[in-house]
Amino acid sequence: MRRPTVYLAGPINGCDKGEANDWRDKAEAYLGSYGIVGISPLRCEPLIGERYTLDCPDPKFGTAKAIGSKNMFDVRNCDMTLVYLPRQLNERKPSYGSIIELAWAHMLGKPTILVTDDPAVAEHPVVNACAGWLLDNLQDGLDVAGGIL
Repeated sequence: MRRPTVYLAGPINGCDKGEANDWRDKAEAYLGSYGIVGISPLRCEPLIGERYTLDCPDPKFGTAKAIGSKNMFDVRNCDMTLVYLPRQLNERKPSYGSIIELAWAHMLGKPTILVTDDPAVAEHPVVNACAGWLLDNLQDGLDVAGGIL
């Protein structure tokens, strides 16, 4: 039997290794306790330098087309998408890719969870319309994913 999967969308560009990965590691461990696999968009994207950037020279996984293709594949193939947009990171650099991934998942009829403490994100009518669940803390989002799947 195939294990259910959750795509873990959230800030990457401009984030250091911890900012981009720590919450995903926590999510993968928590979801794993339910038998759910967390799918990170960073699994193939190398960190070059101190922060993730959009100018990665890796032709296999670092180009815009490669990143977009891999992420669309993941959203399409996962059972659910969880988008984590904490205000602290979103105010520094908005995560446009995560918003697009939320919209992809919504358009594909996938359950979506948007976790944000940023009113600018939570109150946007189109973003809000794409979120099946709109929550303000990661643990609640993980509880929903675990409960649904």
